[in-house]
Amino acid sequence: MASLTSRLAEAVAGTVLGERLAATGAVFTEHRADDAAAGRLEGAVLVGLARVVATQPEVAAFISHRPALFERIAGAEPGCLAARARELRSETIPADSDLENSLDALRILRREETCLAACLDLGGLAPFEEISEFLSILAETITQRALDLARSSLHDAGSDLAFAVIGMGKLAGREFTHHSDLDLIFLYRGGTEVITSASRLAQRLIAYLGTMTGAGVAYAVDTRLRPSGQQGALVTGFDAFERYQGKTAQTWEHLALLRARAIAGATGEAQEVLDRARAGAMRHGGDLWNDLMDLRRRVVAERAGISPKEVSFKTGAGGLMDVDFLAGGALLEGRSASPPALPSVAAMLRAAVRGPRVEALLRDYRFLRVIEARARWVAGRSVEKLEAEGEGLAVVAELVEAGLSPTALLERIAATRRRVRAAYEAVTRAHTIAALVD
Repeated sequence: MASLTSRLAEAVAGTVLGERLAATGAVFTEHRADDAAAGRLEGAVLVGLARVVATQPEVAAFISHRPALFERIAGAEPGCLAARARELRSETIPADSDLENSLDALRILRREETCLAACLDLGGLAPFEEISEFLSILAETITQRALDLARSSLHDAGSDLAFAVIGMGKLAGREFTHHSDLDLIFLYRGGTEVITSASRLAQRLIAYLGTMTGAGVAYAVDTRLRPSGQQGALVTGFDAFERYQGKTAQTWEHLALLRARAIAGATGEAQEVLDRARAGAMRHGGDLWNDLMDLRRRVVAERAGISPKEVSFKTGAGGLMDVDFLAGGALLEGRSASPPALPSVAAMLRAAVRGPRVEALLRDYRFLRVIEARARWVAGRSVEKLEAEGEGLAVVAELVEAGLSPTALLERIAATRRRVRAAYEAVTRAHTIAALVD
């Protein structure tokens, strides 16, 4: 049988990834070439691993020191992520009296499962939506385990407190991609008598997720979507949150509320609060679409930029956020009596309006999400823009579609953004999502 080095090289031969593999794959093949798993690598798994090794040397080095993970990757099959997600949610983690060991275990879990998902993703062994769902469930699982650690570390303080972690945005809709942050808010039952305990618990949870240890960081946490934003308290009581959403919250906060879901802690009670608050928001008064257009213009002006050397696939005109705003506006317009329990953008939009134009828009939205995922993977961090030239663009193009040239990728993105923007402008001119109905 050919060596691991030659088979990895063959899997990406003739591409920009093949040119990179010789430099990025040496450490990996040095450590794992003699493993039994190396002999079982074939097909889509082999291609996925080769693409991972060629694009992210740090990830390749991580896998090279974890033979059990390499075994799992070599044996991966279609559907294995769904089975692994079920295991994650049901696993009982043995207690460890050493906090640092426990925190490291969370980080290693996140890194191992992300590596596995990346190999299946880049090899085409699992659909993009399945990858997103798995990465989201992984984040929810780690958040719950970090919350359990935070509770135990505080001993009696807050041990009986009804405290809930609310996932926002992509996490709520299970639309995570590589290097997504955790957008979280924290709710609790009670008044001022327990706010200190609730605040300590939230602070400890954030630290357990975001603090750097020897195994890295679990997740970066963003809490700016809480009531009153950065000026508001870190934690909010259930009743106070519901009052705030009904009487004080601005349009942007109602948009955020639509993509909120209880993911850890007292999820049942918290979800009831969210559902009631969301029902009130969906009776939004005033000139909704004017408010949304103003918000969207501010995002474009502040975050999109106008450099011809960058493609703003998320915040720019015709980017992902156009569809995000349409989906949120559709529900705030009151066109759905039953918003989706899992608030993905696609589910929100379909709950309000259906038809061929909606499905065409969602296909374009999916394509831009793939661009975002590939750009983030190649960059190794969260990014909102794609460099319009250089090797990075060529690598992203190859990961989007084998053999796709950088020029063809840019043309496809531009055409997609024109269609998305046309849909956005049709709705905002008519001031109703019904403009998408044929």
